Amino acid sequence: MCRARRPAKAVNTTDPIFNEIRQTCDDLAQQSGYDLQRLFEYARQRERDAVAKGTKFVSFAGADAATGSCVLREEPPTRQT
Repeated sequence: MCRARRPAKAVNTTDPIFNEIRQTCDDLAQQSGYDLQRLFEYARQRERDAVAKGTKFVSFAGADAATGSCVLREEPPTRQT
């Protein structure tokens, strides 16, 4: 069983968005008993339910999505003489 460490108390901040995100994360962790397997199964089930309702998700997979390989390459700059 994989268990997550209970998160430390959130740092006091005046930004309500960060406070809400931290609270939501803590609530989900508590609901799953800080068990990562249960937490990810919950997330997968929510995604399946959303797809069944017709929600479309964006995929950032590259052209090689069928092979599972997506590599970003950048050529080094060439010297101009």
